[in-house]
Amino acid sequence: MMKAIVTVLVVFLLGPPAQGREAAGFSGTWCLDEGERDYRDLQQPEARRDTIVDHGDRITDVIVATARGRAQHVTLDLPTDGRVVRFPARTVLGTSTLRTVAARRDGAALVVTQGVRTGDTLRVAVMRWTLSADRARLVMTVASEDGRHVVGTLVFRRGVPSR
Repeated sequence: MMKAIVTVLVVFLLGPPAQGREAAGFSGTWCLDEGERDYRDLQQPEARRDTIVDHGDRITDVIVATARGRAQHVTLDLPTDGRVVRFPARTVLGTSTLRTVAARRDGAALVVTQGVRTGDTLRVAVMRWTLSADRARLVMTVASEDGRHVVGTLVFRRGVPSR
């Protein structure tokens, strides 16, 4: 009898947190796949590696990129409930200055809305992050603010860069 009570108690205490939860979400080290990307209207980075930690209610993305021969390091620490995070005026990613970012979950996807400044032009870009079925690829589809015009697609492979 005591063994049955202990077993039920262990299942009760350990079971619920694991139910309905993805083991790692978007967490991992992601390297830009040069052969799979479609930059279209995006400025092409020379290299990019994202180290992502998905906490569920927050997502941290440490981006190390090379653009125009210059190394860039940007850390995005975002709540995933759609709240807007503002960045310092000199936060550069690619050829644009990152002004605001908001992230929200949409089923298994993450929708990241960025307010960016390129020269004198302010723009809004919407990135939809999705994982492949085998969780080995992360696709970031970048669209215009209204979502009708795909600006480009970044495809990342899980793992360590070959360079």
